[in-house]
Amino acid sequence: MEKFFETLDEVHFGGMTLGLLLGTALLLVICVLIRRILLKLTAKALAKSKLDDAIKGFIRSAAGVVLWILTFLIVADKLGIPMTSLVAILSVVSLALSLSVQNILTNLFSGITILGTHPFSAGDWVDIGGTAGTVKNVGLFYTILAMPDGREVHIPNSTVADSKVENFTAHERRRVDLEISASYNDETESVRIAILRAIDRTEGLLTDPAPLIAVKTYGDSAITYMVLVWAETPKWFAAKCALTENIRAAFAETGVTMTYPHLNVHLDK
Repeated sequence: MEKFFETLDEVHFGGMTLGLLLGTALLLVICVLIRRILLKLTAKALAKSKLDDAIKGFIRSAAGVVLWILTFLIVADKLGIPMTSLVAILSVVSLALSLSVQNILTNLFSGITILGTHPFSAGDWVDIGGTAGTVKNVGLFYTILAMPDGREVHIPNSTVADSKVENFTAHERRRVDLEISASYNDETESVRIAILRAIDRTEGLLTDPAPLIAVKTYGDSAITYMVLVWAETPKWFAAKCALTENIRAAFAETGVTMTYPHLNVHLDK
């Protein structure tokens, strides 16, 4: 057996012997097998974790790349390639790649930040830098919003991370804010009773906390009342629209005048 290996070392291919090439090939096969085993163990560990699917996919991909780099370094060392030269080459390649895919990497790490901080989830209604819609998906590079008119907007994760994010569905309840005008001739208590009647008729509104109805401003031709009442978040929009309609009906029933801006002109003879 020793003579056989000695014979292989006597066969040269350029600056390398046949024994070295066969040993390197065997080492490569072993490294590939170990890589597959490690990736399977990583996948099983991730499957048991509660991480987001996007983060799991990123970790699997990163682990695969790192293991390939290690395999390349081990094989290169076996072939006698100087490590300092390899490290220098890899540094130059890494710098070139980082410059060429800078925006992609920025979006990638911004996506990981969003998934980690969790400012919103799929199904939430959000406003991101002036763009409002329902979160459809948070990917590694883009956050996808479904718009009310059927459009789909893809926002780069770097933009999301740098923008002001308003989440309107983060809590179970949300406040409905309305401003209602009534005539100076109507008593404040009469207006309050009419608005409370409208609130009682509106589905989705909550009695706790109690509604707040108060005078806000005295205008040129009417008194403006502010109406603050809480609603169940999924029913907020429908409740706000229904309350606006019900207030008009309640005003008509109780005789409260819903005014509008007007100007009285007096002619001097």
